[in-house]
Amino acid sequence: MNPILITISREYGSGGREIAQRLSDLLEIPVFDRKLIDMTADKCGYSTKFIQENEERMTNSFLFNIAVTGNYTPFHHAHNAESVPQDYVFLTQSRIIKTLAEQHSSAIFVGRCADYILRENPNLFSVFITSDIDSRVKRAVEEYGIAPEKAVSVVNRKDKARRRHYNYYTGMDWGTCSNYHMVLNTGKLGIASATGILADVLSDRR
Repeated sequence: MNPILITISREYGSGGREIAQRLSDLLEIPVFDRKLIDMTADKCGYSTKFIQENEERMTNSFLFNIAVTGNYTPFHHAHNAESVPQDYVFLTQSRIIKTLAEQHSSAIFVGRCADYILRENPNLFSVFITSDIDSRVKRAVEEYGIAPEKAVSVVNRKDKARRRHYNYYTGMDWGTCSNYHMVLNTGKLGIASATGILADVLSDRR
């Protein structure tokens, strides 16, 4: 059985987290998602709530750089990253992801720029999960408990935060098809079919 490290990036409400868990069950390999928050909080010395609220926020260093220079330098070119809490969180989480990838021959990582962090690993297979806005809003309401009148705003805000976070820390464009090995649309395929397609492709690679 060949080792494989699967990263799943996803639009909010697209079902990426559910696909990751289903895939974990099918392939019998661990999935790291919310557990990464606890591990990062423990390592950083911050509360879990702080990590949840700040891991995908735009960094203060970004805003400071804009104000001082009129442009920005992506995180991976910066040298003073640990001076800002959000940057320190990202650095710590990156190290945890790399360590877990070394400890597990195969694993699934959800979000958190894992596709970029593990980009040099030959066992990487990166996936992006997308869907139409109506399907994502429906999931947000029915499965995440978001109030119907707020759902569209929440979905758009979450995606905007993820995009800015990813673009800042990687220098790449979040959601651009060419940045991933596979892109799946759960609005067209459904969660079960998308999981099945992904499992078949990964089984062939293993």
